Amino acid sequence: MAITSDEMPAMHVVVLGAGGGPDEANTTAFLVRPTAAGWSKGSVMGVDGGVGISKMRKILKKHKMIVHSKNGKQTSGATLIDGPFEGLEIPHVSPGANARYMYVELIDAFLFTHPHMDHIAGAVVNTAVNGLTRQKRYAGLPNTIEGLKNHIFNGVIWPNLTDENNGAGMVSYVRLVEGGSPAAGEGDSKGYVEIVPGLGVKAFSISHGTCMERHPRRGSTPLPSPSLADNQHLGSPFPNTRMARSDSNASANLDPSVPRLTGPSHQTIQCVYNSTAFFIRDTNTGREIIIFGDVEPDSISMLPRNENVWVMAAPKIVSGHLTAIFIECSYDDSREDDQLFGHMTPSHLMVELKKLADMVARGGNGELHTKTISPKRKRNSNGNGSTSAAKALRQESPARSDSPGRQTVFRSPPKFDKNYSRPGRRHAFSGPSKPPAGSTTKDDKAAENPSRPLDGLKVIITHIKNELDDERDAPDIIRKQLRDLESEAGLGCEFIVSHSGQALYF
Repeated sequence: MAITSDEMPAMHVVVLGAGGGPDEANTTAFLVRPTAAGWSKGSVMGVDGGVGISKMRKILKKHKMIVHSKNGKQTSGATLIDGPFEGLEIPHVSPGANARYMYVELIDAFLFTHPHMDHIAGAVVNTAVNGLTRQKRYAGLPNTIEGLKNHIFNGVIWPNLTDENNGAGMVSYVRLVEGGSPAAGEGDSKGYVEIVPGLGVKAFSISHGTCMERHPRRGSTPLPSPSLADNQHLGSPFPNTRMARSDSNASANLDPSVPRLTGPSHQTIQCVYNSTAFFIRDTNTGREIIIFGDVEPDSISMLPRNENVWVMAAPKIVSGHLTAIFIECSYDDSREDDQLFGHMTPSHLMVELKKLADMVARGGNGELHTKTISPKRKRNSNGNGSTSAAKALRQESPARSDSPGRQTVFRSPPKFDKNYSRPGRRHAFSGPSKPPAGSTTKDDKAAENPSRPLDGLKVIITHIKNELDDERDAPDIIRKQLRDLESEAGLGCEFIVSHSGQALYF
C-alpha cells in the first residue's frame, strides 16, 4: 500500500552522536526538524550537544552531492543526494565550510536534558565559530540552565557568551516550565512551547542517580533512600525541582525535593541529580516523539519519576500520536545495580516499558494497575550482576504489600479526550534515503496483535557506553538482550540501536 500524503513523516531526526562515552567523538547529540519546513533557515533544533560541527563535517564528507554548474563551470553551492542530510542545498563544496553553514544558518536552538559534559561539550565549543549574527537559544528546565550559567558560561570554564551577567549576548537562555507552560497553546497543543517554527516542547524532570557531596552550610545528615509510600509529596506528577538552598555553590541539578533529616552541619548528604525527558510535537500534524536524557530505573531510584512520563505518554500512544521514544540503555545486563550510576540496563528498561504497556493496554485512561511489577532486585547467585530485573517482567505482586522494599504507587493519568484527532499511522523510517513505501495502520496491527499494546512503537536506544573491548561489542550485546526480553514479554515495540549518521523519520 502506497503512503498517502497524510501518512508522510512529520519529523526528521539525525543522530550526530549516539554514545555515552568513553569515546568523546560519539557523545549524545541529535538534530530534529519538522519535515514541512524543509531545510529552511532556523528550522533545525538540536537536542543535547555532546558533539556538533566536527560530526556534521565527518558525515558530510561521507556522502555525495550534485555540484551546481552552468556551461560546465561550477556555480555556487551543491545539493546533497544521499545520507541523513539528503536534499539539503549547501553553499560550499568543502565539508567544513558546509558544517559551519549548517550550524550558523539552520540550527537556531538547542534543548539540553542536563549539563553533563557528554551532552554539552560540542555545543559549547561550537559557540566559538565566526560569523554568528543571531543568538543561539539554549532551552531547558531551570536547573539545567543554572548549571550552564554558573558552571560553564562563567568566564572561567568558558567565556560568558550569554545575555546574562553582562555577557556577550550571543546565547540566550530559555527556561522551560516543568510539565509545560500553562499559558502556551490550547487544546491538544496545551503547554507546548514552540522552540523552533513547527516544533513544540514539553519538559519533565527525571532522575539520573545520586550525588554524594559535602555542603558545609546545609545542616543535613545522610539520607536513607525514601519510599514513595513514606513521602506523600513525591506523589505529585510534577515534583518541584527548583533549588532552595543557602549554599550558592551547590549544583543546581541536585534535587532538593527529597526529604532530609536535620542534624549537625558539615555532613555528607545524598541528592538526586536531575535530567529531563522532552515531549517534542510537530505542530502541523500533532505527531510526537519523546527524547530522554540520562535516566535511571524507578525501581532503584531515590526519587522515581519515570512513571510521570509514562502517564503522559500512554494516551498519546493509544491515539496514534506518539511515534517513538528515544531512551538510554548505557550498560548490558552484566552490570550490577550499584554500578549503574543513574543509567539503564536492558532488563530495567523492559520493566519500565512494561509499566507503559500496561497503561496503554488500559486505553491510557482511568485507574491504572491493581498489580505492578515487583521492584525487588536480587543478585544472581553467580554474581555476574544481571540483577533480577528480567525476572520482574514475569513476576507480578500487589501494588500494596507488607514488603519493606519500595512500593510503586500508580496514579490516574490526565483525562483523555476520546475525540482527540488521529494523525494517521505512526512512522519511523530509519536510513539515509526517503521513507519506504507500504505500511499497515495501527488499527490493523492492533487487530492482529491484541496482546501487544506497544505494537508499532519505535524505541530508539541511545547512550550506550562502548567498552572498546575486542571481545565485547556493547551495542550488539544490548540489542540482543533487548530483543530476547521483548520476545518473552510480547510488548510489540521495535528496538533500534542508534548510531552516528543515522536518519530517522516519524
